[in-house]
Order: sequence, then C-alpha cells, then structure tokens
Amino acid sequence: MDSALPLSSAESSSSTQQASQPLHGQQDTAAPMEVEVTLTPAPAAAAAPVPAAAISRPRYCGTVERTFRQFTYRRVALIRAVTQDEKVLFRKCNPRMEPLCLYGNTNGSWEVLPPKLFAPSGQPEPKLGINLVREKMRRLNWLQYISGHSDAWLIRISFFHAADLEARERQRLFSMISMLPIVQETFITSETYRRIRDQENMIDESKDEDEGCGSYPTVCARCGDRYHANGFWVRCTLCKCWSHGKCVKVKFFQEEVIRNFECPECCAEKRGYD
Repeated sequence: MDSALPLSSAESSSSTQQASQPLHGQQDTAAPMEVEVTLTPAPAAAAAPVPAAAISRPRYCGTVERTFRQFTYRRVALIRAVTQDEKVLFRKCNPRMEPLCLYGNTNGSWEVLPPKLFAPSGQPEPKLGINLVREKMRRLNWLQYISGHSDAWLIRISFFHAADLEARERQRLFSMISMLPIVQETFITSETYRRIRDQENMIDESKDEDEGCGSYPTVCARCGDRYHANGFWVRCTLCKCWSHGKCVKVKFFQEEVIRNFECPECCAEKRGYD
C-alpha cells in the first residue's frame, strides 16, 4: 500500500490559491461578512431628588385669575337661584326627596342635586338638606338661609383650589373676592326679597285681623300695639278687654291669676265704688 507523500510548501500554496479561485463561468455567490457593532450609551446624569411634599399632594394648575373667574361664575349662578329663579328653586327642593345640595357651576349655571359621589377627595360640598327644611321655614327665611350657606361654600371651594398658590397670591385672591357683595347681601337688597317680604306681611296682617275679630281685640288695652298670634295676652274678666301679659305683669304660668284676671282700670273703678 502506497503511503501519501507530503506536499512541499510551494505546492501547498499553489493548491490553496487554485482552490480559492472560482472556476471559469462560475460566479462567486458568497455573501459579504456582516460585522455587528454594539454601542454602549454614556451614563445618564443623576436626576435631582423630588421633594416629598410634591409627591404627596398633586399640584392644581391654577392661577389667581382663573380661581377668581370660577368664583365669579359660581357666585352669579347662586345669586340667580335665590332671586330670579327662586320659584324654580322652591319647586326643585322637594322635602319628600333625599337630602339635596345647591351647586353653583363654573359655567354660570346652578343645579339641585344629591352630594356628588365622585368629587375630588377633600373638596368642600354645599349645605346638605336644604329641601328638608323648606316646609319648616318661611320662604324669605329659607332663601336667606340658603344664601348664607352658599357664601360659606364659595369661600371654601375657592381656597380649596387655591391651596397651591403662594401666600401673596392667596392674599390677592381674598382681596379680589372681598370687593364683591356676598350672595346674602345681594339677596337682601334684591327686588325678590322686597316682593316676598311684602307678600308675607300682607298675609300676617290678614291673619291678625281675622284673629282679632269677635272675642280678640286688634290692639292692647294698655300699650295700644296690635295683636300678634305669637304673643302672650290675658283678658279681663270684667270689661273683656285684652292686654299684653308683660303690660299687666302677668306670666303665662300663673293660671289662677289668668283665670280671675282684672285689668288695672277695672280694679281702680272697683276700689272707687267700695
């Protein structure tokens, strides 16, 4: 068996070059080699630490002018509710419904609704249950009651949204709000207030006249003031005239004195005859 003879270095180089060259009529189809280059990014600069106060409380993006504008729209809406729209407000506040609140919106409208379930945490709510006290108060007192609580709510919700303002900005906001008349003051000086007041006074006078007919006089025999249903009066057993209890120094719990009461004029005449 013939053993393979080792090739010389020249023959080995010649055979390597011949193997690397393509044959005649044959193209080199080998794809070029791709080199993958990985770039390492430079280390980012360390971020500045965030204060704990900024993380715990979300910032309200508001300004003094924006907060005051919202206050103005809410105020106008609430004033209209207790003046021009007082009949609509009275009708919407049904005592048989669940407790309701009067809201003044930032678009100048008002609405009577139950407390909002999805209001932001900590946001002040208007007075609850204004419909439940409607039948327990006169209309004039009821509207004045609502306007007073509306003023308190306007201040609370305005400074709730101004919590992120600086002290100087909050002071300027308070000065701008203080320049406007409050809701209750505007209601008392309105034509609606005077109209309802006159109507209630006329009703009171007619009741006084009805109650003063027959056995009830229209005036006190001592001071001459008109009779009022809520006052304490006593009647003389002799002349049948009525007087204020305070005018004749008689208390409402003195039953025996009231039952046998004689007015000072009758007592003087009686002593004169005796």
